[in-house]
Amino acid sequence: MGDLPRGMQMAFDLNDPAVCRDCAAVLHKMKQYVEAAQLYEAAGSYDQAASLYILDLNFDAAAPLMAKISTPKLHLQFAKAKESRGSYQDALIAYERARDLDSMVRICLDNLNQPQKAFQLVRETRLASGAERVAEYCRKNGNISGAVEFLLLAKNTDEAFLLAERQDEMATFEAGLGDHGTQQQHRAIAKYYEQRNLLANAAKHYALCEEYPTALKLYLKVGEKEIDHAIEVVGKARNDSLTHTLIDYLMGETDNVPKDANYVYRLHKALGNYMQAAGTAHIIAKQEQEMGNYKQAHQLLFRTYQDLKSQKLALPQELWRRLMLLHSYVIVKRLVKAGDHHSAAIMLVRVAKNIQQFPAHIVPILTSVVIECQRAKMPGESYQYACTLMKPEYRKDVSEQYKKKIENIVRKPPPEVDQRDALEASLPCMYCSFNFAESQLDCLNCKNISPFCIASGMRMLREDWSNCPACGFPA
Repeated sequence: MGDLPRGMQMAFDLNDPAVCRDCAAVLHKMKQYVEAAQLYEAAGSYDQAASLYILDLNFDAAAPLMAKISTPKLHLQFAKAKESRGSYQDALIAYERARDLDSMVRICLDNLNQPQKAFQLVRETRLASGAERVAEYCRKNGNISGAVEFLLLAKNTDEAFLLAERQDEMATFEAGLGDHGTQQQHRAIAKYYEQRNLLANAAKHYALCEEYPTALKLYLKVGEKEIDHAIEVVGKARNDSLTHTLIDYLMGETDNVPKDANYVYRLHKALGNYMQAAGTAHIIAKQEQEMGNYKQAHQLLFRTYQDLKSQKLALPQELWRRLMLLHSYVIVKRLVKAGDHHSAAIMLVRVAKNIQQFPAHIVPILTSVVIECQRAKMPGESYQYACTLMKPEYRKDVSEQYKKKIENIVRKPPPEVDQRDALEASLPCMYCSFNFAESQLDCLNCKNISPFCIASGMRMLREDWSNCPACGFPA
């Protein structure tokens, strides 16, 4: 009786967790904490073992067990003990295991000189109490931007605004607000910027607090570089007076300087006036086409087509025909590269029949028609447009590279029978089944106009229909 070391050794030798646990409980009641902890440890009861080691202030013995336990209370006890002895890194790890975020922030700032770690922790957890501590740290160390940021995270928005206002850190305040600012806050920010003559910034925040007239006035005061934002404001406001104010500005009524028509197009879109936008787009595309900017014109009309389709609105026929001609032109290069000279020639002939819509490049386009029709074995069309090129108004502009070849084509007219019909398939109309050339879009029988394929430019067929997965255009 009373031989504690011998009794403990016997318990260890049995290597029975249940026996070790029972013996540990007896020793615990006897206040033999270290011996009880050792037996609990041998039994795999790490929580009880660590608790008793900590109770006995035997932290070296407790340390190896801390990674094996999950009880926050024990980790917190261990962390406080380590902190009281100046072992701050160990304390930080223990506070993390205890999920005591406030203490982690405090240790990083006050003891470990790891402010960035504290900043990151608060940003990730949005911990208000930790944010207050970090904000105070930043203020003491002259980091005003950080102080504003963390005051916002601490929900102390009034103090954050006053500090940002005094120290010209409003951009940080804006970023911290994100999409969660109130109308009152945006109004205060707007006035701050307006007082400093930063009108575009002020206008942005007047718009966010729905003071649209003031926002528009300031955007227009800044000038053309802010027109897109002015359009956005008018689109949100849906106010006739503001709409007319902006239209007057775009038409040059206020400064005698008419603005780019693209802005009118964007304004109509912002207002949801898609048919008016389409009309403006057609005017712009016509101007771009006449200047030889075919890709830009095509992109604008194609975007308009997609807008109208998304609204389930019909595409005006005049706009559709211009889009068709531009599309026929822009796909030629790809068709030639693919070796499909027949389709390329047909697309170019389609363009050539409307050559006055391409005034900037009449001679180069007609030259391409002649060359591609020769390659596609369409001598009738090749001869026809070669003759056109030899007219006095065009002949002088024909490239020397092709002039002799074109002259030879004109000197040797082909037989009366054109081979084009033999080369081009005759396929049924998707509306009435009347057969006609696959490149023709207007049906002579039912007068309907068929859609064309985005890849080939040819007429779509009812039994061979698909859509481009990227843009939805018939393919």
